[in-house]
Amino acid sequence: MATSPMRRDLLRGLGTTGALMALTPWRCAAAAAQSPSVDLPSTIAEAAGRIRNRQMSVTELTRAYLKHARELQPRLNAFITIAEEHALTTAGDLDRELDHGRLRGPLHGIPVVYKDNIDTAGILTTIGSEFFSQRIAQSDAEAVRKLREAGTVTLGKTHMNEFAAGVAGRNKYYGDARNPWDLTRWPGGSSSGTGVAVAAGLGLGGLGTDSGVSIRGPASWLGLVGVRPSWGRVSVRGTFPRAWSFDTVGPLTHTVEDAALLLTAIAGYDPSDRNALPSPTENFTIGLNAGLQGLRVGIIEDFTYRNVEPEVGKALQTAVDQLARLEAQVKTVKVPLLSGKIDAQYPLTILLYEFNQILGDTVRATARKELFGPLVHADIAQGERISRETYEAAVRQRPREVAEIREVFKDVDALITPTHPFVAPPLTADAEGNPGVRQLTVPISFTGFPALSVPCGFAANGMPIGMQIIANDLRERVMFRIAAAYERATEFHRQRPAIYRVRS
Repeated sequence: MATSPMRRDLLRGLGTTGALMALTPWRCAAAAAQSPSVDLPSTIAEAAGRIRNRQMSVTELTRAYLKHARELQPRLNAFITIAEEHALTTAGDLDRELDHGRLRGPLHGIPVVYKDNIDTAGILTTIGSEFFSQRIAQSDAEAVRKLREAGTVTLGKTHMNEFAAGVAGRNKYYGDARNPWDLTRWPGGSSSGTGVAVAAGLGLGGLGTDSGVSIRGPASWLGLVGVRPSWGRVSVRGTFPRAWSFDTVGPLTHTVEDAALLLTAIAGYDPSDRNALPSPTENFTIGLNAGLQGLRVGIIEDFTYRNVEPEVGKALQTAVDQLARLEAQVKTVKVPLLSGKIDAQYPLTILLYEFNQILGDTVRATARKELFGPLVHADIAQGERISRETYEAAVRQRPREVAEIREVFKDVDALITPTHPFVAPPLTADAEGNPGVRQLTVPISFTGFPALSVPCGFAANGMPIGMQIIANDLRERVMFRIAAAYERATEFHRQRPAIYRVRS
């Protein structure tokens, strides 16, 4: 684990930035001693009610979460930076607003965390890399700005695979993140820290990024709800890119409603984001209780259950049966491109070429190549081998291929698959190199369609299993409606991992 280098670089960053606010991640004993004993809320919606009714102050809630974050950080390595001073200052300001009768909305006072490739003004933002270990963000990413305006409190910046290159939670410099369900297993990545922090109760929700798998994967292996919105629906301005034509920003939470609340706050057209999709402002919490009558869900022939481990397949089939009992119409559909050409490798032609364009020159120009980890070097090397002609041919074909896949939405409202074909593997396993780890998510990323992972069961070893729900462009509300109905009918989302902050 890398607690020592993390501490060293945070303190080095403090020394070099002078007026840097909010970075006292390890010198917090006095504040911790003042933290009251409190029965913490389980969801954003519950916390919002308590704050609104003045049953709990924002400062009280923030202090409690900071305390738990500090206590469990050595075991979980969920954070790169715990932004204590910043969080408490914001909490105090939000409490004073409440004293004067101002309530910003349902996220007023809600403590959240951010993946460390999402800029937060004045706070260390490293992109999970030694190369950027002293980088202080000068402004907020657009998604962060929107959440701050909505009244959230930034608890800290979370662990990630370096430059989002990876799917397990490995990081050469900052150490590996650990799964609170079983410390000997991977938590998923690259939004590993946001997932771990939320799963372990160290924050009520958070943002990650998803280019190929990086929100949905941790959600599946950690028993959370994770949302990849339609590509371009949420601004990625101020987020360090992995691949321009795949990148999305989305929430990780314990419940579907909480995910809908966060997505409602961050979604919206940003004319300064070159990849932004003109789209209407929507409240994604509307229709969560509408039920499934009249909705059609599709099982994809030779894709949904292909190469899926038996326990995962059984859990998904049970979930599909539950959807049918809730009056959804279940159909088997054929999508030749998903069962054939659009496998997990094909989209990487575009993704890795773009990653090399984004970061390759920087890596090649840096004398100390060891500042970048092995996964970054491997991805750059693969990207270098992809010619511009090959890339441009794939880009030209992509709209036609996506249009062919989109045809299936004339017959169904959503598609169903497992999120991952297996549960979180041991740390001793090469999760990054397992070809199955991307097989169900990367092809969906290629399409740009929105997708959501929701807990749908547990394996015999106690590890969570996720169901992926995929909708057509800008049809997130359908996706949320299905997930919410399923969540109400099951108890999986109520389960908590072995390592979870204590309800005192």
